[in-house]
Amino acid sequence: MGRHHIRNYYEMENIDLVAIADNDPESKELANQYGAKHFTDYVHMLDECEIDALSIVVPTPLHFEFALECMNRGKHVLLEKPIASTLEEADALIEKSTEKNVVFTVGHIERYNPVIETLKELVDSGKLGQISSIVSQRLGGFPTTEPKTDVILDLAIHDIDILNFLTGHQGKIVGVHGSRTFHSKEVDSAEILLKHKYASGFIQANWVTPVKIRRITITGSNGFVEADYITQEITFYDANVAESLDTFQEFVKQFSNPNTLVLSPQKYEPLRRELDAFVSAIGGGNPPQLVDPRDARQALECAMDARIDVRLMELSSSNA
Repeated sequence: MGRHHIRNYYEMENIDLVAIADNDPESKELANQYGAKHFTDYVHMLDECEIDALSIVVPTPLHFEFALECMNRGKHVLLEKPIASTLEEADALIEKSTEKNVVFTVGHIERYNPVIETLKELVDSGKLGQISSIVSQRLGGFPTTEPKTDVILDLAIHDIDILNFLTGHQGKIVGVHGSRTFHSKEVDSAEILLKHKYASGFIQANWVTPVKIRRITITGSNGFVEADYITQEITFYDANVAESLDTFQEFVKQFSNPNTLVLSPQKYEPLRRELDAFVSAIGGGNPPQLVDPRDARQALECAMDARIDVRLMELSSSNA
């Protein structure tokens, strides 16, 4: 993910890419490619370079240490999700950003996907009617490097945040199931059932499915909508209910060709929009799409609750 931050910063006209800190030997070549200084230690980089802001793209267990050091030096921070490993760490980072008066945001990148912007408009405008359920699938693609966390904290947290965002309400865990197929230690497949203020949410997330799927569907009283995060296309299904049908042929005719409208919002790279919002906020702007770290904290809280339920399930199974 870090190399994509680097590429985007390099391409942005109002940004000067100063330096990269990474202890991976290949990162030096990346720094040379983009004309940036290279360091193997981020503290050394902070000591040697004049830097206003940073993207922190490191394993989750290092989020707190790295972000706190940067904020203490008065640097603006975009921290990849999740915000931290614990709620206490998240609270400390939010408090520190306020104390130091620095911009602090968290990389819940799907917030910047054009399909989510469009879905939010559909929900808030009432075009879908009363929302009863949202189903989100984030499946497939085991990372080339085994994650240090489980699929809930690393992957499903995207969808937890999106469901909170779309409904405007923090979800509560109703039930969780998790399993392990490829990961050596952690759960790599999870299903999470949530209760929001007026709707249920269901999240299926895994690194197991042999094809990569990123999809979300919303059921409302006036319509049904499905969206693909990858193709950035949305299909809206209008109400299509018949009072009575006399034959199977009538049934097929009525429901095989529903009234649909394909929506194709303007396509763009979500990460670029995320970085644009971050830079705008640093310059004194107030971009509405910038993720509030308190929202990221809510998503973490829900993810932590789900992880606890998974561990209780595993303990119950082992004692059975």
